[in-house]
Order: sequence, then C-alpha cells, then structure tokens
Amino acid sequence: MTDTGDRDVLQTTIGTLQAQNAALRQLVNIHDRLGALVLQGADVASVTHMLSDLVGRRVLLLDALLQLVAVAPASEQFRWAPSQGYVQALLATLARERRPLRVPPMLDSGVDASCVLAPVAVGEAIFGYLAILAPAEDRAGRADDLDLQIVQHAANVYALSMLRERMAAEVARQLKDELFEGLLVGRTQDERVARERAMRLGYRPEVVYRVVLVVAESTETAADERPETIARRRRLLESLAELSERRSTEAFAAVRDDELVVLLPDVDDARELGRSAIQQAASLVPDWRVTVGVGGPCASASAIARSYAQARRALETAQRFGNQGDVVVFEDLGVYRLLFHVSDPSELRGFTEQVLGQLVEYDQRHNADLVRTLATFLDHNGNLQATARELNLHVNSVAYRMQRIRAIAGLDFEQSEDRLLAQVALKILNGARA
Repeated sequence: MTDTGDRDVLQTTIGTLQAQNAALRQLVNIHDRLGALVLQGADVASVTHMLSDLVGRRVLLLDALLQLVAVAPASEQFRWAPSQGYVQALLATLARERRPLRVPPMLDSGVDASCVLAPVAVGEAIFGYLAILAPAEDRAGRADDLDLQIVQHAANVYALSMLRERMAAEVARQLKDELFEGLLVGRTQDERVARERAMRLGYRPEVVYRVVLVVAESTETAADERPETIARRRRLLESLAELSERRSTEAFAAVRDDELVVLLPDVDDARELGRSAIQQAASLVPDWRVTVGVGGPCASASAIARSYAQARRALETAQRFGNQGDVVVFEDLGVYRLLFHVSDPSELRGFTEQVLGQLVEYDQRHNADLVRTLATFLDHNGNLQATARELNLHVNSVAYRMQRIRAIAGLDFEQSEDRLLAQVALKILNGARA
C-alpha cells in the first residue's frame, strides 16, 4: 500500500474516532445537563425544553397511550394528531420491542415527520414515550445510531423525573383515595365527620354532587384477564379520570381495582361526561366497551355512599338487561329498579313466557311483527294513529293487529293491570334480546 493510501486510512480512522468522541461528549453532556436539572427538582416540561435546546430539534413527551404531555419548542403550527390506526400499530410494536425505534413519517396517518422514539420505563412499568423529531431538512427518517443513543439516555433521565413526580403524587393520591373510599362505602354516618373528610378532597358543602361510575371491558369473545389486559384497562380508566378532572375543576376521580369513580358537581352534566368518556375510549381502544352508571344527587357528604350505591345499581342493571356501552342514570331506571332485585333469571323468563310467550311464538312461526306492534302501541299510550305513523301502517292495519294480539296473548288492554303486565314483560324481553 502506498504512503498516500496509508495516510487516507489513517485520516479515516482519526475522523471516525473524532466523530465517536464527539458523539460520546454529546451524550455525556446531555445526560449530565438533564440529570442536574432533575436533581434540582425540575418538572418534565422544563426537561423537555432543555433537551430540545441541546439537540436542536422538536422533542415530544407522550403518555402511555401516545397522547401529548409536553412539547418543545411549542408552536401553534405544530399538531400531534396521529390516527387511531397509527397509535394502535405503534403501541403494538413498542410493546413487542421495548427498545428505541426509528419511526418513519406516515402522512396518511397524520404524522408528517420521522422520529426516534423510546419508552420511558422503570422496570416493567412504562410511564410514557419520548420522541425526538427528525430535522426539517431530513424528513425521510435517515436517523443515525447517535439519535437512538440520545433518545435512550434521555428517556432514562425522564424515567427518574417521572418516577419522582409519580411517587409524590402517589402518596397524596393514596391519602385522598383512602378518604374517598371511606365516603363511598359509608364508613361513617355522622354528617359532620363525613363533611370534614370530604372537604379534604375539595368537596364544597353548598354544592350538590353525583357519583359517576365507569367500567371498561374488552369486547373479545373470551374473558381476558392477562396482566397486559389488566394494565390496559388501568391505563384507559386513568385517561378517563384525567378527562373527568379536565372537564370539571371541582370533580374528584379515583381509579379503583376495575372501575373509575367520579364525584361530580350536579350542575355539570353527568350524562355528557359519560358520553365523552365512551367516545374517548372508542377513539383510544376501539376493541373495548365502556359503560357508565350515574347515581342520584347527594346534598350532603354522608349521602355520597348512597349515590355510589345507586350508580352501581344503574351500572349492574345496564349489564344485566343489555345496555352495555351506554350511560345509565339511576332515576331513569324506572321498573328496572324493581326487576334488578329478582335474583333468579329464570323467574324473569318464566314471567315473560307467561305473559307474552304465545305472541313471541306466533311471530317466530309466521314471521310476523306483533310484539313490536304491541310495544309501539303501549309506548304511544294506546293511540292507534300515533302507532300507525311510527310503524308506517294504515290505522286499520294496526287495529287489526291489536285484535290479533288480544286474541293470541289473552290480554285486555282496557285493563290497567294487563297493560302493566305487558309493559314489564316487554322490558324484560328487550333486555334479554340486547
């Protein structure tokens, strides 16, 4: 090899070593600067700003469901709005890999920049994800190994900061949860004691509250209680708790073993909160179903336990009579409040069979629609014209059908008792079909 060739090899080697030393110095500088900031007690927003300054790129801190927690530099033009499909696919990959990844841009999914992304984790617990976007001049995702090392080192520092924040928040949360737990189960009936404990949660005696109860379940055929499923339910309920407290500054939310309990001022619309929770869950985890029970108003702290019991009864009634995936308010239960106390389902089936069994059998045998006609007729308080309009039939056709229903079912709808029997049987039947 010539002297020129030797010099070229030497220069290349020196250049490689210099680049490696520069990369190492950058890594050490980032680790030391971020670590010092965390030791000073800085929050994750401050850490995010410093990391962005150090790498000269936009930095995102995302939660466990890839929702934005902090961004630097902030900009009105910048939006983080990945599609649900993108979020699901990326979470599945991260759960499988559990290491820093290069993520290419996906314009169709609302992500126009590539990034390097790493889990912020302590042991098996994932607090969130750290993303460093590609430079503006390199949107194709040509990241080198240095980017992966930087995001991994930075994620480790974030883990320390978030662990410290979580530990402090967890201690405060545990104390509040213990107070809330006592109010929910009614450990004290003394209003003065209950009010003092509730006021430590932010309860105001002059405000009327309701208890809102939220449960989430996978829509998979088989019951799945694997650890990752339990963790996924927990993360979903925690995100809904954050939604509740964002919607109302006076709300208090607690995630228990498998449910979310929210103490909400009655001036706020509990139904609207329930619908929002269902919509957010559908956007985050479409393969899960959220059901919401709303208890009655409680004008005193000692009545919180009663409102919680009512919310639980509304929820359990919804689950028993086929209204999963909906918002059920205790006051709206009507006769279901009584039906719920019939513990043996065969008793309900037997009652329905006795009252409407022959009519159901006739519909099945003749492909008729008499049960729906009866339900519509009763919903319209026996008004033939209104029933005909809803069923898109001539009023004479409805009158004929009602004659057939009376003959087959043996019911006289001029008698209030027969109308009541039919209405209760229809409610049971509708619940069984749902």
